[in-house]
Amino acid sequence: MLLLGTGGLSLCPNLLASQQEAPAPIDTTRLGFLGFYGGQPVGELKEQAREAGRGELSCRPAASDLRLSECRGGLPELDSGRSVDVWAALIDDRVAILTLSGRLSEARLRRWRELLEGRYGPTVEYHRGPMWMLQWVRRGQMLRLSWRTKGREFEVSASLTNGPLLDGWANQGKRVKS
Repeated sequence: MLLLGTGGLSLCPNLLASQQEAPAPIDTTRLGFLGFYGGQPVGELKEQAREAGRGELSCRPAASDLRLSECRGGLPELDSGRSVDVWAALIDDRVAILTLSGRLSEARLRRWRELLEGRYGPTVEYHRGPMWMLQWVRRGQMLRLSWRTKGREFEVSASLTNGPLLDGWANQGKRVKS
């Protein structure tokens, strides 16, 4: 059997069999949406808000834990002139949880969905009560697109969660059991 490979020609049938049984490559894509992602440093988060959405984020530290802070703001031009709200919970000035939300037309919701499915692949659509949801998980991070109808539009949110960052904060100071 003839096999064309990166090294040229091979006449070895065992090589072909081993190549066919090789596992598919692991998806190592960092989850993100519209330029935002979990673990993003606060400076980069603010810059992305200014550049992509012509918005400003207001951040303030938590009173109970100095490692925690919260950012909120509006991004009036993030998605083709539609206003999108942003909320972020930060741990040590890095995005642990981020939500982009807004009222979108059906066409805009379809665009958000197509952007995500095009990048991360199709996933199961969940439905509970008035809410619909799509979810992707990669390397301890989660991205969830949720929506419900509101009149002729949809209330939509895209949420990013950085599991390793949350786990590190939750487990800080705890001893490992031996």
